Amino acid sequence: MTPRQKALAKNGGKKLVQVMIVLFGITFLTFGLLRLSPKNPAEIWLLGSSGHVGSVSEEALAAQEHAMGLDQPFLVQYIRWVQGAIHGDLGLSYATKTSVSAELMRHVGPTAAMAFFSLLVSVALAVPLGICCAIRPLGVLDRVMQVGSFFALSLPSFVVGLGVLWLFCIRLSWFPILAEDGLRGLLLPCSVLCVQAVFKMNRQVRSILLQELEKPYVDGARIRGVGEREIFFRHVLKNAAAPILTCISLYLGVFLGGSTVIEGIFSVNGLGSLAVSAARTMDYPMIQGFVLWCALVYLAVNLAADGLAALIDPRLKYRLS
Repeated sequence: MTPRQKALAKNGGKKLVQVMIVLFGITFLTFGLLRLSPKNPAEIWLLGSSGHVGSVSEEALAAQEHAMGLDQPFLVQYIRWVQGAIHGDLGLSYATKTSVSAELMRHVGPTAAMAFFSLLVSVALAVPLGICCAIRPLGVLDRVMQVGSFFALSLPSFVVGLGVLWLFCIRLSWFPILAEDGLRGLLLPCSVLCVQAVFKMNRQVRSILLQELEKPYVDGARIRGVGEREIFFRHVLKNAAAPILTCISLYLGVFLGGSTVIEGIFSVNGLGSLAVSAARTMDYPMIQGFVLWCALVYLAVNLAADGLAALIDPRLKYRLS
């Protein structure tokens, strides 16, 4: 192997170790926090979803805990879950008695469609607006975006979602209250997700570009008589592409992780609604599977963004070698 290949292999090994440590920490912490909850999944299962159906004897509760494996020591439960997760088996849902992996795959479609559509719209709006604001800082457009950011970021997403639901579904009756299948059903939830994402991403793109404009090579190009347009579009944008890409990747992770509140408001049968239902019934396997999904999504997106950034920016390639 060449020295460069050895360096890349070493870097890949470090990344893999870091991913394993993060996954271990997240899943172990989630496993422990769930067991600290005062609610007993076995009792919830016996009493029903409402929790007010009769009473449960100690014998019945002990038998149900044994059936769920909750009578085992904490570390034994965690090690068994990890062994299953390594082979793709996340266990059976307490609520539905079906495979957690199958349930996650069944609900991932609406969430993935909503995430990618929201990201596409957000990037198409935020990046050009951020470029325009960086070209003319404190101009009319920049001030309008600052004011819009103040209001958009001050309002919680559930307030915006309820407002959109009331206006377009109840007041104007343009959309049904329950989300439809297909693109039409994604319009309202994606619009709510894009409101804050566009303003946040716009400010971040603007900040990245302004920082790049303050670097010495820009002053050097100006001294040599290079035009402002050429400096910005040929050099500044190229050098800022990697951090902008990293910024965008974070939003994809957020959207794919499941926008729980938005999915609940618009009745989207995605991962967010699945997680809320699992939390309500203390469905340990489903909650752990959802957390593992979110962790894997964030890590995969970040690793992909790092790889693309290394392809875009030669300086990152040099650091890897």
